[in-house]
Amino acid sequence: MTNDPEPSIVRIMDPGGGPISDIWSDAREVASTVFASARPGRLVLGCCCLLLVMAVGSIWDATTPTSMPALGAPEPGASLPSLFREYVEEFERPHGWDTDQVDGVEVEQAFASAPEEVRRRVEQLRRRDAFEFLRGEMSVGFEEIRLGVVELRPTGIIRGLDIAFVSNLGSLWRHDRGFLVIFGVVFLLIFSVFGGAISRIDAERLARDRDVSVLSALRWAMRDWRRLYGGVLLPPVLALILLLPAVALGLVAFIPGLDVLVSLLWILALVFSFAAALVITAWLVAMPMLAAATACESGDPSELVVRCAGLIRHRPGRYLLLLATAVVAGAVGWLLVSGVTAITLEGARSAGSLFGGPFAESQGTAWPSLDAVDVVPAAGESSGMRGFAVSIFDGWRWLVTMLCMGWTIAFIAAAGGRIYLLQRRSVEQLQIDELGAPGPNAN
Repeated sequence: MTNDPEPSIVRIMDPGGGPISDIWSDAREVASTVFASARPGRLVLGCCCLLLVMAVGSIWDATTPTSMPALGAPEPGASLPSLFREYVEEFERPHGWDTDQVDGVEVEQAFASAPEEVRRRVEQLRRRDAFEFLRGEMSVGFEEIRLGVVELRPTGIIRGLDIAFVSNLGSLWRHDRGFLVIFGVVFLLIFSVFGGAISRIDAERLARDRDVSVLSALRWAMRDWRRLYGGVLLPPVLALILLLPAVALGLVAFIPGLDVLVSLLWILALVFSFAAALVITAWLVAMPMLAAATACESGDPSELVVRCAGLIRHRPGRYLLLLATAVVAGAVGWLLVSGVTAITLEGARSAGSLFGGPFAESQGTAWPSLDAVDVVPAAGESSGMRGFAVSIFDGWRWLVTMLCMGWTIAFIAAAGGRIYLLQRRSVEQLQIDELGAPGPNAN
């Protein structure tokens, strides 16, 4: 008879953290997503996802008036009405030009021929479209994250996350809830399909060393879109259902004499509201790996949501470390990917314009934002064919830039999948190659 303890007792008494070396090994797996996301097929899927999202946002901006506030005055005393009086003729001023509700798009058009310095000040003072505001604040936040990584400032990284997501979504909720809800629902649908396909491709390659074609993964995701979409949409729907008692009591309060009774029973609404707050909090915390979890499993969406929350609850420190690794690796990876793209575009443009020609008039590329940089046109007017050629060159620059920006979608989806699989292996002791079936067909 041996004195060894029962295996079950060993498992119960075993510390929950796991070896430090395993944590760093998992962190290296997450960091390696930078290069895995640069595969051509994943870039194409990320680019398609990004194009659809931008199309939806652009259509919204084109069909609705500006609703978001201005960025603020660049200098004391500057105001939009004073700039209108000085640089725009009275008959060219838009309706309501001297009020705070003037449409920002009309303001931009009115100052189209103004000097560059004036247009820069107008950009700070005019109202903005909702999608334009969302993209602008995300760009500012990502730039802050990049600087935080380069300068080794963790506070800068946290501040960038706050600007890009927390404060950004808060501003949209206060000023244009319709856009935030509708665009959010559509974005989750698009990302659940394309992001789910990318997550499954990466999981098959990482866990099973199995290559899955882009078309096979996309067809699989489109066939299973209801489950993929349900995994990311179920928590907010459940939260809305939990808020229905508060809505019902609010309606009953309109009846004379029953408002006192409603106020006494309001504790019931608070209980349901507290449950909704817990659901939304768990959803936001688990969001980085929620879409990937539905792509890597075959269970019911409600089970997957509970599972993701449980993985975080049992290993919160490991989850935060892997998430921080993904943020830092993503910032560094974007510097590399955008750097290669900028060098490619600028190298070709510089070589092609060595002796002049249409390349000398085509747009340049800024690094790391990859924004278009207008060049000073050559003396003399270009012919119609020359302008058409320049437009084609600019179109190629736009296409390459969008393909590169698709890397961000591919990285988010693949990193979320790896974090989920590593968390599941750490908490549930499941093999990393245990993926949901049926999956997409292999090559």
